[in-house]
Amino acid sequence: MSTTLDSALVADLAGEVSGSVLGPQDAGYDTARAVHNGLIDRRPELIVRCRTTNDVVAALGLARRTGLEVSIRGGGHNVAGRAVTDGGVMIDLAEMKGVAID
Repeated sequence: MSTTLDSALVADLAGEVSGSVLGPQDAGYDTARAVHNGLIDRRPELIVRCRTTNDVVAALGLARRTGLEVSIRGGGHNVAGRAVTDGGVMIDLAEMKGVAID
């Protein structure tokens, strides 16, 4: 699935999250989409580098509104490269370093 996201939607998401939002035209995109298995060359439409649970919620909301497939990157070590989707939204959890329990 590949689509071009409306730039206003991307700008709204970038303003809503504390992490970064990367598209194919952004510096750091290729590094952010790379996984342990160098043979995997998938290109998400958008990468959201989440820092908080609210960032994850916002990224999922955008994916739901646009109908884009979602992939979740934890450590990026899955040999099949399932952390990266082609043309969808990749939610990168690398910057989420802790867990708080109420």
